[in-house]
Amino acid sequence: MNIVLTIRDKIPVKKYGGTERVVVWLADALAKKGHGVFIAAPRGSTSTSAEIIELKSRRDLHFSLPAGTAIVHNHVVPVFQVNAPSLLTFHWVIGRPGFVFPPNTFFLSRSHAAAHGSTRFVYNGLDPTQYLFSEKKDDYFLFLSRVSRSSKGVDRAIALAKRMGFKLVIAGGYKFTLSRKIRSIGMVGGREKAELLANARALLFPISWGEPFGLVLIEALCSGTPVIATPLGAVPEIVTPDTGFLCSDPAEMEAAVERIGEIAPLACRKRVLEHFTAEIMAGNYLKVYEQIIAQGAIAPS
Repeated sequence: MNIVLTIRDKIPVKKYGGTERVVVWLADALAKKGHGVFIAAPRGSTSTSAEIIELKSRRDLHFSLPAGTAIVHNHVVPVFQVNAPSLLTFHWVIGRPGFVFPPNTFFLSRSHAAAHGSTRFVYNGLDPTQYLFSEKKDDYFLFLSRVSRSSKGVDRAIALAKRMGFKLVIAGGYKFTLSRKIRSIGMVGGREKAELLANARALLFPISWGEPFGLVLIEALCSGTPVIATPLGAVPEIVTPDTGFLCSDPAEMEAAVERIGEIAPLACRKRVLEHFTAEIMAGNYLKVYEQIIAQGAIAPS
């Protein structure tokens, strides 16, 4: 079938941009399965597997559908107005009261769906070939997320590193200096990011909010790197006892740091290959597309 994906920001991204990466991986996986894929995206976007439909602006919610379009898969809010069966993957949390979800809205995890009064979700997936795998680890722990958002927990990661005296590398957002053992390197991407993930002893994910999914979790696990995280949002759906530790307080996190060597890197990677690849994600969305098309669900115009 011919499938149109929509995205608000230019693709591909080099550093930050989780939603954009997911859309690219989904397009690649759908194309590998033999489907015709189009991506409605801003000027300057490129894709190796999909044809780009160039949007006039970020505010223009209309575009011409390619002939034979079977379904439109929105990854933007508000959704593009098209006369075709459609769905929305909601990648965020409700930021304003009174928000009304359009028909056929899907979420990123079971907990994300439940938080919005739904049971419909499809897990994100990644392309494993874009990540490095290493069983041998260096002597640092990694925090990889937006340092500007307190809910991501950079302060808790720093406090843990100070108490236990281990090396901590902080990636994401602006750079700052704390000590010789705690260093911030700003935003990373490409090979640098892949190496950081693969060589870390563990990823620290001490969040204080209901994370909808947490793409960095599966990026770390795919690299063979275990996770130490708080059990909020989708985290317990991703991190299992053989891939990391779920910790509710600082004492449990300290114990997890001491025991991190118990986690096998191969088990971490296996978790992703069996549950969170782009191929699996595409297969799950194809089932959703077929259901929506069979129902003849047309988005309002």
